Amino acid sequence: MKHPNPASLILLGLAALFAASSRDGMPLFLAAFGLALLALIAARSHILLLLRRSRWLLLTMLVMFGWFTPGTPLSFIPGASTEGLLLAADNLGRLLIALSIVALILKALSAADLVAGMRLLLAPLVLFKLSRDRFAVRLALTLNEVEASRQGMSGEPGRVESTLVLPASRFGAADTILGTLAAALALGAWLV
Repeated sequence: MKHPNPASLILLGLAALFAASSRDGMPLFLAAFGLALLALIAARSHILLLLRRSRWLLLTMLVMFGWFTPGTPLSFIPGASTEGLLLAADNLGRLLIALSIVALILKALSAADLVAGMRLLLAPLVLFKLSRDRFAVRLALTLNEVEASRQGMSGEPGRVESTLVLPASRFGAADTILGTLAAALALGAWLV
């Protein structure tokens, strides 16, 4: 079976992000839990790395919302308010959803596939006389530098790839199914 086009996977990820983040209360918590569990199973190293890198942001959000939002004080947690902790839980859930979807996309796509998918999704920029190729090249160079620094090769000054090659992929039946699912998620989130 042919692999789906990277743009279809990115579009599905964006639709899932929109659909899951637009919920409140228990549906939001279930979506955050489900996506985090899926990311732990399917993209364990990516989600753990993203969570480790975001730990201070997560802690700051908890403290800022939980302890600095006025509301009904909690006797068993000094300084925290019920409304603040609920607001913190909502925002932390939304951030966990975003991190989980990013981890799943990073696991599913190589750097070249990610750039090719973004380039395809940015095709409408041509209508505004903006170059999607410039964006693709900048994204590819950024991802190349990130990968080089991760592997400890960043000490080589001026190391630039001479040719940028993006994988070519055509739309197929899998892309139609993913596009339909993405549209259903986005429409469902908008209507409900």
